[in-house]
Amino acid sequence: MAKRFAYFVGLLVVASWGATAGAQSTQFSLDLGHQWTDVSGNNDVYRSQINEGQGLLLRSFSLTTVDNSQGPKLFDRLRIDAAGIGADPQASFRLTAGLAHVYDLRFSYRHSEFYNALPEVANPLLASGLIPGEHTINRALDTINLDVAVLPDGAVTPLFGYQWTRYSGLARSSAAVGQDEFRLLSDLGETTQEVRGGVGFKVGSFSGRILQGWRFFDSTQLDRLLPGAGAGNNAQPVLGQPITLTGYTGRDDTSGSTPVTTGYLTGNLADGVRLVASFARADFSSGTDEYEVASGSLASFKLARFYSGLSESVQAHAQSLDWQGNARVEAEIIDGLDLSVGYTKRHRELDGLATIADLYANTVNFSGADPKSVSTLINAQTAMERNENTVEARLSSSNLGPLRLWAGYARADESLNVSPAAAEIVVPGGQGGRFDRVVKRTSAGATLALSDVKLAVDWKKDDADNAVVRTDFLNLERWRGRASWRAGSFLQLVGTAERIKAENPTPGIDQASTTKHWEGNVVLTPVTALSVSLGYGVYKVDSAITIRVPQDFSLEPSLYTEDGTSKDASLTYKVGRFGFDAGYSRFENSGDLALKLDRTTLGCDFDITPKVGASLRFDKHMYREIALPIDNFDAKIYGVFLRWHN
Repeated sequence: MAKRFAYFVGLLVVASWGATAGAQSTQFSLDLGHQWTDVSGNNDVYRSQINEGQGLLLRSFSLTTVDNSQGPKLFDRLRIDAAGIGADPQASFRLTAGLAHVYDLRFSYRHSEFYNALPEVANPLLASGLIPGEHTINRALDTINLDVAVLPDGAVTPLFGYQWTRYSGLARSSAAVGQDEFRLLSDLGETTQEVRGGVGFKVGSFSGRILQGWRFFDSTQLDRLLPGAGAGNNAQPVLGQPITLTGYTGRDDTSGSTPVTTGYLTGNLADGVRLVASFARADFSSGTDEYEVASGSLASFKLARFYSGLSESVQAHAQSLDWQGNARVEAEIIDGLDLSVGYTKRHRELDGLATIADLYANTVNFSGADPKSVSTLINAQTAMERNENTVEARLSSSNLGPLRLWAGYARADESLNVSPAAAEIVVPGGQGGRFDRVVKRTSAGATLALSDVKLAVDWKKDDADNAVVRTDFLNLERWRGRASWRAGSFLQLVGTAERIKAENPTPGIDQASTTKHWEGNVVLTPVTALSVSLGYGVYKVDSAITIRVPQDFSLEPSLYTEDGTSKDASLTYKVGRFGFDAGYSRFENSGDLALKLDRTTLGCDFDITPKVGASLRFDKHMYREIALPIDNFDAKIYGVFLRWHN
């Protein structure tokens, strides 16, 4: 984002000048400066977790203008907001404008940078000193969105919209070829565009909207052998012959289109009776062309042969139809007792066909005889259809003074039809057929709101009669609570707690998980200029499930536990032209991923004039991973910023 800093600042200057040229009322604020970083330790882990850069940084910009003058004009209200432009991995720009009774316009742009390069992820050569792992990401996501409403106050409002998304950049991955695995460099370019139009309407007490959109998707990924990676991950020869790769090229082209229809309707059916309904439908169709070309000294246990070249081509097509409709009626059945009844129906179809052709060149058997080329052809077609019908009801009271009670019940009937391709079945036993599942949900809650004390608790329990996939639960129960107490403006106490338990004791699955989380926070404000906050939290997770080992499909238990605590403290002080803030937080986990993450922040603000000020910022991050010290880092971030507002 730093490379686009000058472009965006110039855009803001032009937009601001145009906005304020004839404005009668304008509010403006700017926070601009420079940021430096100092990282010691593992810079890849720092970038994977924080990724703050250095250079010019527009921390925030806001402009609001109103033009009530008479005569022709493009807009009578305009607001521009921007943040994170420059040395921040997350940047945003938003513009809203309108002209009374003529149009409303919303435009937004967001830029996000994704970096992930951890030593322990997908890294069979970690013990040999390979850092980071073989699978890394260094990509960016850019999104532009535009929505326009014409005649927004009319009975019928035409609506138009456009969205553009681009996900692109480099990554490192690996490919299994010739009884070994080789590191690759990948370059991805992925673009999605959506055009939509429709109408909003108001008829009596009813209002709604219908939109029709068309989404288009194009993706190209290029893979090639990483320089110096031809020896593969396994140095051991196969039957005395070293496995090496001298060249590798892969390309994956995918394109698709999706007509999308959405709509909603809300209004009063009678006095005290309200209807809310919505519908969404998406019909996705895509095609993929993929090829892979490899050369070297390779082997195949499946063919029982050595070979020197592989050419593989894949042609695939997929279709998916998804739609959902729901309706809910809300009514006050008697004084102080409200009833809500709803029905939701979901449907999904997925159908895919793939043809895979392989040509193995210059093959010989493991004895070195019978030279020839070998070709294979696989056709695989898989289909799935899923339907879900949900009925739900909720009762709530509103005439018990400070106490409010509610209770709900829901039932979801799910059916799933699966037709797998025989070539995709690797585990013995039937894989297809019809699967039915019923989930019943009971829930209840209460809130108590007194002058200085507020309490809330809710409970939910789901019971299922069947598990379709291994991760499905048979029983799920959740408790949540929140309490707060305020002693004037001097003291505020807030506490939250949550407990979730899920299980599926079916033999061979043996799934059970428990999550516990509670947190407390104290805010002290002894004087208006000073505020102190203290917090403490505990997070515990224990889960177990029987899994299949991918090498031989045998069963073994998988156990996972996390036991974390969080501590934080902050202080803010503001008097006259001077302001100061400080903060400290620590998250510590002693579970499967034992770590410590500390953050210290310091800030100082000074108003030079009533409209101009300066600020100094300092952040320190300390990360320690107990089992893998090579992940550790210390990072310091310094910033000097100028603030300007009217």
